[in-house]
Amino acid sequence: MPAVTKKTTKTTAKPVTKKTAAPQVLPPAPVAPVATSAEIRFRNNNLLISPRKLRLLANVVKTLVPAEALLRLKFTNSKSARILVKSIQSAVNDATRNHGLLESSLRFRSIRVDEGQKIKRMDKSHGSRFNRGVIIKRHSRLEIMLTGQKQ
Repeated sequence: MPAVTKKTTKTTAKPVTKKTAAPQVLPPAPVAPVATSAEIRFRNNNLLISPRKLRLLANVVKTLVPAEALLRLKFTNSKSARILVKSIQSAVNDATRNHGLLESSLRFRSIRVDEGQKIKRMDKSHGSRFNRGVIIKRHSRLEIMLTGQKQ
């Protein structure tokens, strides 16, 4: 009896691939311009008003939008309101004209009122033994920071 040899065949399984249509190439989508935000800082030094008086209105105004703040301050009868109106108008004009920000997107980031220089002079009619008659004229420094979207 002849030797029987087993013939083994290796079968490699080929992966089954589905035939699909060629991928469609879409035209590029129009890219909308990304609105970038910017921050503007406006400083006004040596205002002849005490910081305490200026802070009273600045703390109320900084929660509002600049356009609404200007509207409310124009009907407030005080020196600090007149100073804030001029400063906020200058800051808004600077942001829109020089930095190209949209006026409708402007918001206050912060309004800071710091103490400026003090002018002191002696006058005996304004004090006696302890105060020595010193008259102190206080000044303020105002810093307004605005944020907004560029055009």
